[in-house]
Amino acid sequence: MPVLLTKPGVLFTIISPAGFQIMAALTRVAHIIGHDIEITSACDGEHSGPEDPHHKGEAYDIRTHDLPDKHLALATLKSLLDDGKFFAWIEDEGAPNEHLHVQLRHGMAYP
Repeated sequence: MPVLLTKPGVLFTIISPAGFQIMAALTRVAHIIGHDIEITSACDGEHSGPEDPHHKGEAYDIRTHDLPDKHLALATLKSLLDDGKFFAWIEDEGAPNEHLHVQLRHGMAYP
């Protein structure tokens, strides 16, 4: 059974309601696509400053290199979170740092 995983060392020092919603959607994506989904960054890592949604528990990065179809995973995630409050895309596509990034949109509140 596919599950939601975390890379060793990923820190969840805060998980906002939006973060819980994202994790629930990622778990469903794993079931739908039939493949584990791995969070590679949450509150940890290098991000764009103290107001970055990662540091607020509102954004996660997901490994794409091992996904059988990263675009299907992205489309599935977007369909599950499609209420206008969330945003997801493949960041650095084709580069060694490629990953799926998902977050609460800037300026939005959840719930």
